[in-house]
Formats: sequence, C-alpha cells, structure tokens
Amino acid sequence: MDHSLSVVVQIELDTRCVHLVVTGDLTERNHRTLPPLVGRARALFPGATVTVDLTGAQHVDPEGLDLLRWSLDQSPAPEPGGPVQVLTRPVPFGLAEAPGPAVRADAPGPVTWHGAEPDGVAA
Repeated sequence: MDHSLSVVVQIELDTRCVHLVVTGDLTERNHRTLPPLVGRARALFPGATVTVDLTGAQHVDPEGLDLLRWSLDQSPAPEPGGPVQVLTRPVPFGLAEAPGPAVRADAPGPVTWHGAEPDGVAA
C-alpha cells in the first residue's frame, strides 16, 4: 500500500503564519519528510508561526504522529524561528486509544432515569 504525503505551503504575510497543509497518510516511515519542511519555513520567515495541518490527512498513524512531534521538539531551531503547531482531527467518539472497562455478562442492565429520585425529588 502506498503511504504518501502531499504538502501544500500557504503563507500569510499579514499574520506572519506559514501553514503546511498535509494530505495523504502520515506513518512511522514517512513522518521524517515534515521536519525539514518546517525548518525551511522557519528559516524563510523568521518569527512566523508554522502550523503543520494534518486535519486533511486521510490517515494519521498514532506512532507517526508521536514521532513527528518528538522530531519537531528535538530538532535544532534557528534562533529567529517562531512557534510550531501541529493540528490534528480529534479522535472520533468511542474510538479512544485507552480500552474501556470490561463489562461482565452478569452485570445489571442500564437503569432508566426519569428526572427524579425514587422518592420524587430531583437531584
């Protein structure tokens, strides 16, 4: 399977922002292509905020994202370079990385609440 990235560089001179808009698949193997681009953007526009926008990527591998963030934190930044932000989509509801609690087969079912406690007093 081809896991390639495409990067479009958008420069906003008024707000001094550089956006690296990434599409495709970010993986452990291809995350290495982005830190040099961030470094170039920081060198070309000193003091500008550089945003790596992964919200349009088709797939973002969690390990690739961790390695990308680590690489950006560890890379030597040029003195006049501005801050770097990484934007991602939020994890869809129900697909969190941490496993949920185990449900026992003999556990009681859900209880219906009608807006009041059993004695008729709302909580």
